[in-house]
Amino acid sequence: MAKILIFGGTFDPVHYGHLQTARAALRLLQANRIVFVPANTSPHKLSPAITASAPQQRLRMLQLAIGADPAMEVSAVELLRPPPSYTIDTLTIFRRDRPGDELTLLIGADQLAALHTWKEINAILESTFIAVLPRPGFDVPAKPPGYIRDDLWKKVIANILDIPQYAISATAIRQRLARGQQVADQLPEAVMAYIREQGLYQKRAT
Repeated sequence: MAKILIFGGTFDPVHYGHLQTARAALRLLQANRIVFVPANTSPHKLSPAITASAPQQRLRMLQLAIGADPAMEVSAVELLRPPPSYTIDTLTIFRRDRPGDELTLLIGADQLAALHTWKEINAILESTFIAVLPRPGFDVPAKPPGYIRDDLWKKVIANILDIPQYAISATAIRQRLARGQQVADQLPEAVMAYIREQGLYQKRAT
């Protein structure tokens, strides 16, 4: 049986903060592999003045970022079905395809305040081990938001990972690229080369 971490997000673009967090979680949780799951959505946080990246481009950037690292992989599971992609559906597919593995879902602390809006969230928390990734500037609510059960919430906040917080923001990276500023120290070289090749995150023509 393998211990698998599931790390979802837009990854728009993937950067060293994502990768360093993933490696730290792997070590701390003593997992075998981490699977990055890019969401099947258009980049909803982009400024209208900045060009967008497509889901397949985000998938490709993840593939370039992890390279041949045997402890990392990318899953296109949410790109193979129409949006919206619900976490509970993704977990169902993982359990079907990896019946002998132990799954842990990684959730950023910035997502906790709205966790009650997730489809069938109590069912997710009942059936899946959750590990919380700390995020700069985001506190963990002491009380469960919405209708999440108290006992399930206590399980969630008991599993906040003691790992470094990386102040690297995909939003800030996109904005810096649109202004023609350097971000090479925040991204793998292969990802930066792909962004240049595809002309991503540039100012839109007016």
